[in-house]
Amino acid sequence: MTKRNQKRSGLKRLRRKAVEVDFNGGQLTSDGGLLVLREVDKKLNLIARINQAILDPRNPIYTTHSQAEILTSRIFAIAAGYEDANDQQQLRDDPAFQVAAGRTPKIDGDSSDEEDPTLASPATHSRFENRISSKENFKLHEIFVDTFLDSFDNPPEEITLDYDATDDKVHGDQEKKSFNAYYDSYCFQPLYVFCGDQLLVSYLRPANLGDAHHARGVTKLLVKKIRQRWPQVKIILRGDGGFAIERLMRWCDKNDVHYVFGLPKNPVLFAEIACEMTRARILQSSLGGNQACFKWIRYRTRRTWDRHRWVVGKAEYTGKGPNPRFVVTNLFSSDGIADTTYHRPMVAGKRQPIEVDTPGTKCSVAFNPEIFYRDSYCPRGEMENRIKEQQLCLFADRTSCSSFLANQFRVMLSSFAYILIDGLRRLGLSETKHSRIRVDTIRLRLIKIAARVGVTHRRVVFHLCSHCPYASLFNQVLDRLCGSG
Repeated sequence: MTKRNQKRSGLKRLRRKAVEVDFNGGQLTSDGGLLVLREVDKKLNLIARINQAILDPRNPIYTTHSQAEILTSRIFAIAAGYEDANDQQQLRDDPAFQVAAGRTPKIDGDSSDEEDPTLASPATHSRFENRISSKENFKLHEIFVDTFLDSFDNPPEEITLDYDATDDKVHGDQEKKSFNAYYDSYCFQPLYVFCGDQLLVSYLRPANLGDAHHARGVTKLLVKKIRQRWPQVKIILRGDGGFAIERLMRWCDKNDVHYVFGLPKNPVLFAEIACEMTRARILQSSLGGNQACFKWIRYRTRRTWDRHRWVVGKAEYTGKGPNPRFVVTNLFSSDGIADTTYHRPMVAGKRQPIEVDTPGTKCSVAFNPEIFYRDSYCPRGEMENRIKEQQLCLFADRTSCSSFLANQFRVMLSSFAYILIDGLRRLGLSETKHSRIRVDTIRLRLIKIAARVGVTHRRVVFHLCSHCPYASLFNQVLDRLCGSG
């Protein structure tokens, strides 16, 4: 008898034609753009580096899936938007992931292939995540820094390392979970360090130890690693008030490392800018908007600090009231700042132009407190967008393992996925109008492309969607990645 597929009821007709749906399309994938990430990985040599840093204790006789294959399928899945290892149950048969992991999909119409291309199961991924040691986690962090250093053809004169911490809510009774009053929840508190868009550190920590916990040790290792390659580079650390601790600043002072940190408020600092706050309040009441005065302050705590340091005081009044801020830095010598007060008022709702004096006069641009605050400290807010990409787009907060080390490794898997996509942004999209798009936008435009995968004995062909709206961009990126050796 003729076998007929059962029709799905409920689909509305298209004029005189019936509309049907099934899952018999053959070898199809919704992630045809993984080919681009595969080329980025070859450029960065990322998966090979990770695989080399992790010991594989399994007996090769009983091993079906190599460690590099497991890493590739997991990291590429996170980059493509699949948040959990459980997703590997469906992705293990996806031809795009099989090609990315180095396996050849089944030949069309041929079921006699000797090699089974099916990828590792979720159970295999789970066992892999739970056997990573603390020593191996440290080696993986070195890969972050090596990838960053290798991205420069010539040593830069100056780099700025942005430090920040965030919350990572726990999923149950997990090892080293802690309550954090600021976030009002049980969570972890990972430390991130970025240089521009490039990630250098993603370090998971308990949430009850403070923003700067282990920041000094992390800084020592980072500076040592960077200066081995670039001995003359000027290094600047930048972070919010949680990192303005004496141990870290004293180490920076002694090791020729500069810093620009937010400084927590206290009555002594308030007294230093009392006149500026009064002036800002008067200007705000008469001109409206936000009005601010800036002042250099020579400041030292009574007990904790071992020396005086320069502080920028921002005396600001907004429509909601006072908003004073302070920033501490060691970028200037003790006699470098001649003028300690600066104010640029608003007239008719517009800021007045800054008058630039020549160096050595009363107020040079280099020592202008407003320009310093705006140009040297405020750009640190851009790092928060990078953390959002980690947490919201690459699922770095999916730390649901019982073991703390396994959760640290999960954070790093998300970080490696970020390095891949940022490498795509840096190598394939630089100097284009797409050079600043977010991770999720890159995923939608370049990775989530439907494709039919044709496999013969001689080639594997990805037939991408004919009506892909970003076909020209995809071709441009692929030409960039494949055009130069």
